[in-house]
Amino acid sequence: MSKRRSQSPVIPWVGGTLIWAYMSLLAHTMRWKVEGVEHIRKLWDSPQGWVAATWHSRILLMPYIQIIQRPKWPKPPHPAALMVSPSKDGEFTKRAGTWLGLFIIRGSSSGRSDKGKRGVSAARESMEVMKKGGCIVMTIDGPKGPREVVGIGTIKLAQQMGAPIVIYGLSANAKRMDTWDRLLWPKPFARGAVVILEPIPTSKSMDSEDLRLRVEMALKEATARADALAGLAPDTAPAPSPKAAPPAEVESTPEPEAALEQRGT
Repeated sequence: MSKRRSQSPVIPWVGGTLIWAYMSLLAHTMRWKVEGVEHIRKLWDSPQGWVAATWHSRILLMPYIQIIQRPKWPKPPHPAALMVSPSKDGEFTKRAGTWLGLFIIRGSSSGRSDKGKRGVSAARESMEVMKKGGCIVMTIDGPKGPREVVGIGTIKLAQQMGAPIVIYGLSANAKRMDTWDRLLWPKPFARGAVVILEPIPTSKSMDSEDLRLRVEMALKEATARADALAGLAPDTAPAPSPKAAPPAEVESTPEPEAALEQRGT
């Protein structure tokens, strides 16, 4: 009986709806300090596809742009898309993202078996979104970490399309949860901050690892600035070790080159 309940679509529907409601409450009630929103606005008005990247620990704060800023702007050529893990837990995120008006792409290379099927499909869908001028929203160290380590898959996907990467630094004066990502759990009316840096250009000719390190450093700097604006105390938890997870778990999106090769066979 308990197994049937765990497989019921009602549970993620209810859970995802509650997550969306809480995100919306936070977006509308928190006291925000915002820097650099003009960088996203320029891309929003352009026909170019792009990637928005933030840390998984800030996922409850991600909808700020979608809820507060987007309704003021012209309708984009394609809805912003959210990459969601194909796991059962991803069903909750899928429902919350649907309520937010996001286009949902199911796929992640966190599991080896996902690379062959869902990974290829996710890469293809992501490219189609960006071809139409849409944005792909990424928790760039998710879905399983290591914490605050940028996955190479997202970098290669952006390079494949020549899509700029927008650094989306988020923070709040919030409690840190005892989870792998040190999830921030803000309360309504808390101080929040958004720091958006100038887009980082990408191209196929760039060295992927150099670009990955550049994105990682920029996101850490933007997040530190957001932490200072929000009054978030430094995290006392030990820094994660890069050796804590195998390479397949570091990548947060499928590698597009491999996906394209598989599609052609």
